[in-house]
Amino acid sequence: MQNLPISISKDITLRFLRDDEKTYRSNEKELPLVIEPVKETYKAHLSLLLSQSNRSGGAEFNKLLDTYGAILFRGFDVQDGNQFQKVLELLNIQLESAYHFGSAHRVRVTDKVFTSSEAPPHTIIAPHNELNMVPVRPSVLAFFCQVQPDLYGETPIINTEKLFNSLSPSLQDKIANFPQRFVRYVPNHLLDLVFEGLSFEEITKLLTEQKFDFNWEEDGSLNFACSYITLFSHPRTRRLCFCLSIVDCLVSREWYRNISQRYPFGKRFYYNWLPASLYKEYQQRLTTAATVVDGSQKRTSTLNAYFVNAQGQSTTMTSSEAKELGKAEWENASIFQWKQGDILIIDNLQVAHSRLNTTQKRKILTAFGNMCNIRDMKPVVA
Repeated sequence: MQNLPISISKDITLRFLRDDEKTYRSNEKELPLVIEPVKETYKAHLSLLLSQSNRSGGAEFNKLLDTYGAILFRGFDVQDGNQFQKVLELLNIQLESAYHFGSAHRVRVTDKVFTSSEAPPHTIIAPHNELNMVPVRPSVLAFFCQVQPDLYGETPIINTEKLFNSLSPSLQDKIANFPQRFVRYVPNHLLDLVFEGLSFEEITKLLTEQKFDFNWEEDGSLNFACSYITLFSHPRTRRLCFCLSIVDCLVSREWYRNISQRYPFGKRFYYNWLPASLYKEYQQRLTTAATVVDGSQKRTSTLNAYFVNAQGQSTTMTSSEAKELGKAEWENASIFQWKQGDILIIDNLQVAHSRLNTTQKRKILTAFGNMCNIRDMKPVVA
């Protein structure tokens, strides 16, 4: 267990999550680091902390984020997206205003703050690093709880080094030695959503600069792909980082199984007892059915991920490998309830995140920055 740092102020305490703050117990005991006022909710305490961080150029905050991977500011009087953005700017995070390549619909709240996801509330968003299918990605990702969920709606986080080290040697070997290849299709009618209104020429330039393989179809739809390493050394701490980006319904199934009591009996049966082959077949049918948009035959945006073996062929995980990874993700996840005003900041290189099912009364905002290029990272051979 890591030692807690010394608090910089008598009005602020540093700690880890208590058991009563967690929805589920897991192997993770030190994620995130919690920063909160000693007595009552008081914005001045946060202002003091931020001003000190700003004067040091964010050095102290960056050190904490490097060490612990995620920081939760809890109990401070932060109320809206503008205040959330200001907090991040005072921490010297270089926020991005554009959100290109996103696979989830988001609503812009300020020039650099978005809603976290507009995905249906009953679904789980599988664990991943933000923009994991893109070479240029944020090294810092932040969330803000503007409206606390009535029920559920957690955002699990996972230290990917601990996750990787908990896997079997055979699966570690596959992840370490086979690069991943992402293949994306975006139909013409969804280009504005994925690329925020960029023109044909601007999208082409963006894809060229980031060294994608891509081609435009006659109807203006777009296919693009890229490959990169899955394991790399953190640029400052030198710790192992495992880019969590497996697209496989059998991985997600392990998450649904662990929260199946939240669903009706039919869904519980579906997640827990349906044979893996049938489950995967039905999930693929559902994905195919979802490509019918408003009764038309327009295809929706799709994303597929593969391992590239030594012969240059694309391959996927076996059912047993997917099950193992899903179980390991769950066992290493920190899952806690959001509280009004929470700000969670994570190192997007070493920590992955997810979203569990939720209710409609939930508003989580997000922002990201300190962009980096995955191709600049030093590979790790396990």
